[in-house]
Amino acid sequence: MPPELIAVAPQDVRRSPHQARKDFDARALDRLAQSLRQHGMLQPIVVRRCAGGLELIAGERRLRAAQVAGLTSIPALVEEATPVESAVRGLVENLQRSDLGVFEEAEGYRRVMEEFGLSQTELGRRIGRSQASIANKLRLLRLGEEIRELASAGGLGERHLRALLRVAGVTRIELARQAVAEGWTASEVEARVRSISREMPRRYVRDVRIVVNALRESVERLRAAGVAVEMAEEATEDALELRVRIPRR
Repeated sequence: MPPELIAVAPQDVRRSPHQARKDFDARALDRLAQSLRQHGMLQPIVVRRCAGGLELIAGERRLRAAQVAGLTSIPALVEEATPVESAVRGLVENLQRSDLGVFEEAEGYRRVMEEFGLSQTELGRRIGRSQASIANKLRLLRLGEEIRELASAGGLGERHLRALLRVAGVTRIELARQAVAEGWTASEVEARVRSISREMPRRYVRDVRIVVNALRESVERLRAAGVAVEMAEEATEDALELRVRIPRR
């Protein structure tokens, strides 16, 4: 069925629970609201029908601005969409905008994957991203709330943050604080991380190798016992990821 164009009251549209964007610039919304007062809404929002009425799929900035402008009626395209299709469509719309924060993007991935049981590969296929790209974004969620706040306030970009993933604990936070305080470039953060990594005790590296080898041997024993266990290893720039899949039957 083709989309249906209708007129709706902004307050009658329920916002999507899967909205990745959390921060909406108030001044930008005011400017958009002024434009809507003068010219009306030229591009309809996109909604779907659900048990609670109408739920937004795409166009939250326009919806918010329409409310700021005090509009009583705006155009909306009603599309047929399942909850997962709606969530993915909203995520794609945000990704196509350049100002979506890196943590907002990662949280958006995580929420959609958890709620709808999607793998990184399946989510990537739906939004036009590679599995590696999804995985790299999700790793940033390990950084913790203080790092997120420092990144937001101090302008640390994704490259800064990816470098910080290579160190841990107090060292990571101290490094992030120093990077913000002194205005380090991403290259400067990476250089400092390399320096710290060279100072790591060799015993740590040896112990990690022992654990990895023990896991590999355990998988081989299970296979020898007839269990169809699968083990995938992926070396990234900041880690060696080991994924073990053991069938329930």
